Amino acid sequence: MKNKLKEILERGGVALGVSVSIGHPDVAEIVGKIGFDFIHFDTQHTPLSMETVQSMMQAISYSQSTPIIRVQWNDISMINRALDIGAHGIIVPFVNNRGDAIKALKYSTFPPKGIRSFGPRRAMLRDPEYMATCDEEILVIPQIETKEALDNVEDILSVDGIEACFIGPYDLSRSLGIFTQWQHPTFEKAIERVLNAAEKTGTAPGMLALTEDATKTIERGFRLVNLGLDTNFLAEGANSVLQRARNARPRK
Repeated sequence: MKNKLKEILERGGVALGVSVSIGHPDVAEIVGKIGFDFIHFDTQHTPLSMETVQSMMQAISYSQSTPIIRVQWNDISMINRALDIGAHGIIVPFVNNRGDAIKALKYSTFPPKGIRSFGPRRAMLRDPEYMATCDEEILVIPQIETKEALDNVEDILSVDGIEACFIGPYDLSRSLGIFTQWQHPTFEKAIERVLNAAEKTGTAPGMLALTEDATKTIERGFRLVNLGLDTNFLAEGANSVLQRARNARPRK
């Protein structure tokens, strides 16, 4: 197994991705053709089932995009299923402390390092080296999205095996009492705290760029950048075409 997303982050590059929530392989196939570094299949806040995600991942298997899955919770069965169908990384929500991060890592690695159960049915279908490499190649990405996680961010990111993190801006801002107030000093300070902790621990920081222009997100120092959602891109593209047509004036 070779994780191209991990390679980008290890050499200090910026990885650009997209969230996919529309449960059809055609959507994943179209997005996969564009050239995103990673495609994030969100099973936490969408109706996507693992069966559907597997079909969508099969649709991007020809592409250069790395598949990562956000699981519903820091749960061994959810994490095992995501990895067994071939995810190269998992985003784990509500990792609030060092213990939560260690738990996520244990669920994601095979004994003796962890307690992942054997059954990588699709993951090793065309990869005879999977069992020898997966524990080192799979990215386990804790989501920093509460005040508690923010208070413990250095402890979380200092756990051996955690190589990237991801800010959940909506939940984090709500936890801080400033929901969606992206320019609020408290939110800005929270972002800086995560960035500083990531730099101190050699971890790649990530965030959804919907809170600001993606250029600013990258210039801040984020290196795992989610540029948006398939539903938003669909709506924005359709709206743009519609508005241009509405503004057209027929020849008299």
